[in-house]
Amino acid sequence: MSTLRKIDLMHCKFGRLEGCTCGECSNLVRLQYHNLSLRKCSVYGLTHSAASDWANRYTACGMFNKEWTGGQIIREVVSSGRFKEKPLLPLDGQINLFEEEV
Repeated sequence: MSTLRKIDLMHCKFGRLEGCTCGECSNLVRLQYHNLSLRKCSVYGLTHSAASDWANRYTACGMFNKEWTGGQIIREVVSSGRFKEKPLLPLDGQINLFEEEV
């Protein structure tokens, strides 16, 4: 089972804003930690984990330059365990190579 990328999760929750990038968004926070330059999305979550580092090049989500008053999305995801994608189910009539013949 594959995991959703954090930006894909933001796009699912808030939509995509084509033509804008996260690097241009007011919600992108730039921090210095020792000799490291970190970028975090304040909507997604400000954590100490490298897993929540953000890329300037990501296509912006619907929260582009908007104020967010809800909780950090990463907390919502981690507590509910919804970070994993659901497996794709076969379509009607599709052959499933992993089913056992009866």
